[in-house]
Amino acid sequence: MVDVLFEQNLPQQLSESLDCGLYMVTHAEYLSYGHEVLLNEFDPNALRTRYAALLWDYETRKQEANAHCDIEAPLRLAKQSRITSVTKVFDV
Repeated sequence: MVDVLFEQNLPQQLSESLDCGLYMVTHAEYLSYGHEVLLNEFDPNALRTRYAALLWDYETRKQEANAHCDIEAPLRLAKQSRITSVTKVFDV
């Protein structure tokens, strides 16, 4: 049997928003590193920029390696990340 814990005061998307992917991916990343998702540190715009930069970097590395599919793409070691309220975000 599995114990289920219900957390209160977690960041939630606005009710009219259909963008649940950002919240799902961020929660999964935080949980996989053993971090607590903090409401005051959850900045959807910064996270969107971060994930866009990660995807751009991954595609760039694929092109540099002349990879034709994701299986051939060079991987990086996983790094712990933590987006906080003091993280600087730059428009690209």
